[in-house]
Amino acid sequence: MKILIIGGSYFLGRVFTMTACKHHDLILVNRGHYSLSEFPVKEYHFDRHDKEKWQQLSNEKFDAVVDFCAYQQNDIKTVIDALHQHIRHYIYVSTVDVYLRQTGLIQDEDHPLENRHFPGDAGEYIYQKRLLEDEFISACQQYQIACSSIRPGNIYGPFNYAPRESLLIKRIIENQPLFELIDADAQFQMVYVKDVARAILLVIEKKLYNQSFNIINEEYVDYHLINQILKTIQPVAIEHHTVQEAINLQYPLPYPLFKEEQEFYSGHKIENYGLQYTSLKEGLLKTYQALYPVYQK
Repeated sequence: MKILIIGGSYFLGRVFTMTACKHHDLILVNRGHYSLSEFPVKEYHFDRHDKEKWQQLSNEKFDAVVDFCAYQQNDIKTVIDALHQHIRHYIYVSTVDVYLRQTGLIQDEDHPLENRHFPGDAGEYIYQKRLLEDEFISACQQYQIACSSIRPGNIYGPFNYAPRESLLIKRIIENQPLFELIDADAQFQMVYVKDVARAILLVIEKKLYNQSFNIINEEYVDYHLINQILKTIQPVAIEHHTVQEAINLQYPLPYPLFKEEQEFYSGHKIENYGLQYTSLKEGLLKTYQALYPVYQK
């Protein structure tokens, strides 16, 4: 298959590109900050908001487009308006954060979407991703293009640029203690980056048109479990602290801390098509192995 990848050089996009290039013909569009020239792909470097630049691809035909970096209104419409005659299937990489929050329900693909606009950078990110869900469906329907929404949550693994699990792994590699948070009571879910890449490939290869898929492991996680897994990977001291003490000591706290913050999701639907999730234990070990040469002094 010929696949157009928008934003394929960063974290999930990069891992997807590395996985998909083994079996498919890939064309990448990104701003050129991170090259993938070592892989068998064709790259175009330009800003996706430059409407005229998309004409460079007007002689191509794509079995699928995978959009990893749509963050603002018109990001998807611009692409589809320019290339609608050349696209069979458009895959928008969204997020589980678009679901209506604080319902107390496990959120599957039929759960209502959020319409509130929360303050702060995170609130703006969620709001824009939510608006793009509507834009994506509207544009695809206008031109009769098959569409699929991929909604991952808390992605971790090699190449993660977000300061999350890498900060905790860095601590154990540098022989710094992990903190047992005595008053943190939240649970959360995570998903290994290669699982998300494989899920997207399944959606493309099995032609799972006009559907949405949550991509998230249903294994419930807390800081205690992460500590215990990391301790099996490399022996490390564990200190007991309150959350406020951890904040005062500038300890990394990348995940929910208290029950009122927690949201749970169902990632089962994609399993019906053959995806098997990587356990947190295996995923953290692979991430540790990838990061060890980076942080080892």
